[in-house]
Amino acid sequence: MRRPAQAMWWWLLVTALLPSAAWAHASLIASDPANGVLLAHAPATLTLTFNEPVEPLTIRIVDRSGAGESVTRIRRDGAQLILTPPAILGDGAHVISWRVVSADGHPVGGSTTFWVGRRDGDAPQVVRSDDMLLRGAIWLSRLAIYLGLFVGAGGAFFVAWMRAPFAPAMRVIGSSVELVALAALALSVGLQGLDALALPPSSLPDPDVWAVGARGSFGLSVAIAAAALLLALLSHRAGATRARVMSLSALIGVGLALAATGHAATASPRWLTAPAVFVHGTALAFWVGSLVPLALAMRGPRQTVIDVLTRFSRVIPFAVAALLASGLLLAIVQLERLDELWTTSYGRVLAIKLVLVALLLAIALWNRLYLSPRIGKGRVKSRRHMRRTIIAELVLVAGILGIVGLWRFTPPPRALIVATEPFFTHLHTGQMMADITVSPGRAGPISIEIQLRTPDEEVLAAKGVSVTLSSPDNGIEPSTAEAQSLGEGQWRVSMAAPVAGRWTLALDILISDFAQLHGEAPILIN
Repeated sequence: MRRPAQAMWWWLLVTALLPSAAWAHASLIASDPANGVLLAHAPATLTLTFNEPVEPLTIRIVDRSGAGESVTRIRRDGAQLILTPPAILGDGAHVISWRVVSADGHPVGGSTTFWVGRRDGDAPQVVRSDDMLLRGAIWLSRLAIYLGLFVGAGGAFFVAWMRAPFAPAMRVIGSSVELVALAALALSVGLQGLDALALPPSSLPDPDVWAVGARGSFGLSVAIAAAALLLALLSHRAGATRARVMSLSALIGVGLALAATGHAATASPRWLTAPAVFVHGTALAFWVGSLVPLALAMRGPRQTVIDVLTRFSRVIPFAVAALLASGLLLAIVQLERLDELWTTSYGRVLAIKLVLVALLLAIALWNRLYLSPRIGKGRVKSRRHMRRTIIAELVLVAGILGIVGLWRFTPPPRALIVATEPFFTHLHTGQMMADITVSPGRAGPISIEIQLRTPDEEVLAAKGVSVTLSSPDNGIEPSTAEAQSLGEGQWRVSMAAPVAGRWTLALDILISDFAQLHGEAPILIN
């Protein structure tokens, strides 16, 4: 027992020291040119700044005609992508359409728009596919993988360490879910590539799709999960000692695979969340993995049943405590406020999961406090009742895993806070025009960028610009700050919009010692 325990602690230490990620989901926080800005001349380079380092997948520049060209000259500088356009950009609207992979292994995409020379109509529309067939395939593959890891690897560990009678049916069930999970793992690489590149399922045979799908933390997670499933598969036919070593390694692999990627595992601070995911995954695998062997054991001799239940009863309280503590920690990290439990998609998925987990705990408590003592007294009828309750637990587990699979498509609120798009508005008076970009478009500290032009689209030379923010609806009095000149009619100022809602932004532009222009525009802060 001493060596396996030491090995588990070493693996926990390795997991805790994995590189940290800033947030749970990559999002664009700034761009140069800024979203919605009008430039006098075409820029030589374009910059996309994210909240964490990302890996670019596809980046295209779409012009006003709707024609797009791929950007191949991309330089990474920390969390920035510095792009060199494939050709000199002409006058009119341009859209940078981007798709990247974040640290959690999930592909994300978006676009930002700017104009060169003149603002001549609406920007081109970038159509993004939302293939429900692909989403369904990703969800099903994830469900199959979860069942293989928890029922297969967890069951192998339970049989080896709890010394449960190894029924031939357990070998068939365990091997079946593990083989299906291995096939689902292989397919998930291709599905990840399709999702990353925003391609339809018909593109699955493309080698580039598989190469992209195997990149980053997702590819690492798949490799660890495959090793765990193979070890569990081999443990079914190994001797007692080797089965213990293999099944323990498989259980550790389950935790490491889950801690290598995903929203929760890559949330900040990762030194805390990655080990929490590891503990959550291994504890769940032990609990779920015990269900099938326990149900099969109920058909065995009375003393064998009592011995298995006794050993299981000594360990399961620690597993459940670890499961609940780590789950609570991860929920607190991902939810900023309690109301996000019912006001966000992520929170609603979590709420449904919590209801199912509560039902699962209630059944487990009934088994422990009511049925187990009666089985110890030799009541055969209680064995039948426990088999039925275990089947009910397995149904609930399948529901929980299916619900958890939806998190693949629902970023947590903590990530969505960063992902708020900048707010853009255009101010036009008889003597001047102003393109105003407020970023981020949410309550808190904000940066306001202003491009000043004359009604004839010439750069408006100004000696100074004062920006005033007010929100009468929220009872907030006007606040004024002086903007800093960036040259060529561009100005920038940092201010604060402490609450969400409608605000009024006023510009006072000093164009000479005796002349000043004034304009106001409504802005919306989320």
